[in-house]
Amino acid sequence: MQVKDLMSKDMVFASPSSTVFDVAKMMKNHNIGCVPVVADGEKVLGVVTDRDIVLNIAKYNLDTTRTLASTIMSDRVFSVRPGADIEDALALMKKQQIRRLPVIEDECLMGMISIGDIAVTNDYSMETSETLTEISKPAELER
Repeated sequence: MQVKDLMSKDMVFASPSSTVFDVAKMMKNHNIGCVPVVADGEKVLGVVTDRDIVLNIAKYNLDTTRTLASTIMSDRVFSVRPGADIEDALALMKKQQIRRLPVIEDECLMGMISIGDIAVTNDYSMETSETLTEISKPAELER
């Protein structure tokens, strides 16, 4: 099975000028935990996760209505192509300890795939379980 068979195609994305508050509202309204930051409606510059928001607010006491999403986004974007095998997407998620991947082709955002999208198929229950276990290992706390 390929990524394109399971990816979410109804995209929600932010522009570099969107505020953190705007992104948080998108997450709430669409029940999602990751919003790509996209330039010109196509090219992915980074991603903002719910975790990025919480950790940055706590660390820097950010004003979410004035802070731009591009300020807190992760600009090291791990992605897959629509034609990639699901096993490859799972391996990347496991290796990078991430739950969601933008699906990109020719620098254009085509969709998103998450561990949850894969988990609902019976074909990958064991791999999904192993990946989720690996992703969920706690990181070392900053002291």
